[in-house]
Amino acid sequence: MIEQAKILCTILGSFKFKKEIDLVREELEDNKVTVLAPEKGSIYIPPSRRHILIPSSFRPLPSEKNKPIKQVENNFLRNIGISNFTYLVDIDGYVGPVVSMEMGFTIAREIPLYAKEKININLDPNPEWKERVEKIPVMTPAEALKDFQEKNL
Repeated sequence: MIEQAKILCTILGSFKFKKEIDLVREELEDNKVTVLAPEKGSIYIPPSRRHILIPSSFRPLPSEKNKPIKQVENNFLRNIGISNFTYLVDIDGYVGPVVSMEMGFTIAREIPLYAKEKININLDPNPEWKERVEKIPVMTPAEALKDFQEKNL
């Protein structure tokens, strides 16, 4: 019997929505998708920064706490690069600067990208941004998987 190839996915999204990202991860894994990143679990806040009300924009996972930011992001981009598709968790259409860069990488690599919600096109005045994000299909994780399978398997 021939084993079906694994479908690989990387989830994009601001870690301010980490709980929602983890729920999407669970849904995809329940549908037999291998989620490469991010790992499930809470973000790491060093004890020295726990008293600060506005944490830095970089929010590492516990397994990333001693790694340079560049290494963490390079690993994430590597995961995107080997993914069959990506899924964006963009609550209320929010996409931050790092996620925007990751989306650009995904689009440049021609990796299918799906979004949980319609992306807020007003986050960037660039007309090319608006044109590209309006083309990103808005679907549930299960719908995105089905769409990917219909187009690629």
